[in-house]
Amino acid sequence: MAAYRAMWRDAAEASRTSDPKHPRLDDHAKGNALSLLRYMMEQNHKRGATGKGAASVAPIVVKSSKTKVELQDCVDGSKWVQAKPSSSSAGISGGRYRSEATVVFASGKWWVSELYNGEAGSCMD
Repeated sequence: MAAYRAMWRDAAEASRTSDPKHPRLDDHAKGNALSLLRYMMEQNHKRGATGKGAASVAPIVVKSSKTKVELQDCVDGSKWVQAKPSSSSAGISGGRYRSEATVVFASGKWWVSELYNGEAGSCMD
């Protein structure tokens, strides 16, 4: 689903500065999904970490209707590296984790409204 993929691209872009108010975060996410993305950025900002690269996604439709789609994914964050500017290391890459999302059609556009991300290693593939 395009909105889901775009939401992850927006998150990767926002992670470059770890700005929870980054203007792209609400381009494709709202509600719980937007809150989670902002929380992720806040936590990285508190740690002084920023992101490089992006997550790879391959969502699978679990259930769909005319205005709502439920997705499952195993997000691969291995090329989405979190690093601190003062760190001498290259950074920590993310793992593979289960993601569940609800995408809804509202106000003439598809939005990710619900998002759940499990811990690294939580994929069931």
